[in-house]
Amino acid sequence: MVIQPKKDTRVFKLTASKIVDPAIRHLDYKIDYEQAEAKFFIDTKRVNTKEFIPALKSCLESAYSWDIDYNSFVEATLPSFDEFELELNLRGIIDSILREPKKYLHKPKKPKSKKAGRQIQLVGLKNLSEEITNILSGENQIKDWTELPPNILDAEKFVAEIIASSKELEVEYEVLNWEELNAKGFKLTCAVGQNKRNSYLVTLRENREKHTDKPRKKIAIIGKGICFDTGGLSIKTGGNMTGMKFDMTGAGLVAAIFFALAKNKFSDENEVIAVLPISENLIGSDSIKVDSVIQSYGGKFIEISNTDAEGRLLLAEAISYASKDLEVSEIMTVATLTGAVGYALGKKYAGAWSSSEENWKKFNALAEYTGEYVWRLPLDKYYLEKLKSSIAELKNSATTGAGGASRAATFLAEFRDNKEFIHLDIANVSSTNNHSNTALAPLFKTIYFYLKGEGNLVK
Repeated sequence: MVIQPKKDTRVFKLTASKIVDPAIRHLDYKIDYEQAEAKFFIDTKRVNTKEFIPALKSCLESAYSWDIDYNSFVEATLPSFDEFELELNLRGIIDSILREPKKYLHKPKKPKSKKAGRQIQLVGLKNLSEEITNILSGENQIKDWTELPPNILDAEKFVAEIIASSKELEVEYEVLNWEELNAKGFKLTCAVGQNKRNSYLVTLRENREKHTDKPRKKIAIIGKGICFDTGGLSIKTGGNMTGMKFDMTGAGLVAAIFFALAKNKFSDENEVIAVLPISENLIGSDSIKVDSVIQSYGGKFIEISNTDAEGRLLLAEAISYASKDLEVSEIMTVATLTGAVGYALGKKYAGAWSSSEENWKKFNALAEYTGEYVWRLPLDKYYLEKLKSSIAELKNSATTGAGGASRAATFLAEFRDNKEFIHLDIANVSSTNNHSNTALAPLFKTIYFYLKGEGNLVK
């Protein structure tokens, strides 16, 4: 007999058990509905995060509320998981199940009593890791931001949110507005927000007075922050504009990761600088026109062949700024950049491009550790062939969609000035689907540990 979880509000007890009977399958579970108990079976030698997380989620969806015997999971997963990894996985799973998007209702439903609400708790975990708490809080922050309707979180409001968090955490910040960017030569960034003159460049840094003890590698992480994307004069048609509030996921992700790092005292290995180009790609009489030719902050002239390829314009100038002004040795970009990445990889894997084999191996190993999905695609000048212009150095878009995700990544790499470079295209994994208000926090943990310098986490 199968009982629908929401119709049986008893608290079930879940215990992990090492497999001793070879007939029992690894990561299978058995539920005794009469006793409100379940066992989750683990082959200690085979357990890994990418299989463990979806299997345990499936188990927890089979009943409404749970008391999870934490110590039994410690015993069943050691030494494959250390206690930090196990706590990170278990608390992350619970957070993702219990969290619901904010709803806007004229007559909100009466809140249920605490007893009637869904509860999933870890019994036996006495001291919660503060670092894990801050990581999960950061994941919820990016989800909260990206789920906000675009009439509530526009570019100005998003910048204000970032400033408020920066002040609270006492990190350094600099904000350049449209007029200041225009005066400094950020013509591509200004072109994107030209209709409303609401382009910004936000730079976040550690308080350098507190972190001067030893030299560290300087890494810039750049996030695309288009708070709404209409496509501009190359307007999105049909249902393609739905879900474009998620087009600031890259900047939201970068800001939330930076603030999580700040709460966890940053990194002994890396000096992390967050660069957030923020704007809205709107339609109006002042919108940038197709066929325009604009000189970028880095010097290159760009022919605008498609105003809906605006994200790469923001990122290109942010990359030049990080390379030239901030003098970093490595640059990472995170963006909902192309629809093409979804055609290439579907809805499971984010796309990745890297100029360094060593950095890619480290990043990919951390993705295995966190259970997050990323797939490397080619960074090859071959993709620039379709971006050749007869009147400028590059076009911003090609007439063909074939290889579009790699073409966009290779376009960005033209501005890196030989700095180490990783690009992450998260357009296909930023929300559950284009017609949902449910946000995701793609690659949050992987990026966090990469910037933290936690290579020792990987076994």
